[in-house]
Amino acid sequence: MRLVDHAKAHLVVLAVRDVGPLIARGALRIDGRTGAMADVVSRTATVTVDPDALGDLALVPEPVDLQILHEDDALIVVDKPAGMHVHPLGPHRRGTLLNALLWHCGARPDQPWGAWRPGPIHRLDRAASGVVVFGKTAANCDVLRRLSASSELHRSYVATVEGRLAAEAGTIDAPLGRDLNLDYRRAVVDGGQRAITHWRVLERSATRTVVAVTLETGRTHQIRAHLASIGHPIVGDDLYASGVAPGATSIALHASNVSLRHPVTGVSLSVSSPRQI
Repeated sequence: MRLVDHAKAHLVVLAVRDVGPLIARGALRIDGRTGAMADVVSRTATVTVDPDALGDLALVPEPVDLQILHEDDALIVVDKPAGMHVHPLGPHRRGTLLNALLWHCGARPDQPWGAWRPGPIHRLDRAASGVVVFGKTAANCDVLRRLSASSELHRSYVATVEGRLAAEAGTIDAPLGRDLNLDYRRAVVDGGQRAITHWRVLERSATRTVVAVTLETGRTHQIRAHLASIGHPIVGDDLYASGVAPGATSIALHASNVSLRHPVTGVSLSVSSPRQI
């Protein structure tokens, strides 16, 4: 698939979840035709975005403070605070990591083409904190996403859960799908996507347990849904823990480390967050 570079077009394409509004506005064209949700985009297709139709969907570079843990010509690793979106989503158009990184890489509202065009390689929930990897170019993003899909990009987490886990370590191997009661929540369901989570106890108190978590798969809300499924939801999680007021912007889940093979040099890279939950 080839994206034709029109001024400002990339600023929306980076936030791929906005493709629906783009189509509704007639701003997206595939091989010269107005796109439709049912279109299957081939690898040889030419996709164009009409910058005049972007309006409030345009991703605006913003001077937001960032804690950058590692940066080189291929990628950036950022320590995301809890409460911040990784990229624009729905009404949350400002103050995201992507807005901030566009500014950091040289883009400005009146000059949208910066020195680089960063793209997130993986997701991290708004209420969680910690390490997020961004590729600086489309080519590097492709390589990094392939590494992530093939489990060659490893992420480690620390979580504080409700209750005392009896064992010292364990594995949750249970398929995840949409919760029948809340569409945006995940649950263990028959026929769901394969999901495997490993946990190991770090600390215990009378009512809570701190665990180290690693993943074999990367499903939406995997850690949150899996820990809740065994009766130990993450502290502060308004979706999966009972008695928590809705609208939480911070939960006790922190992406503590990422390790990967560098997309250009091939050298192993490990980056840790100094932040504690």
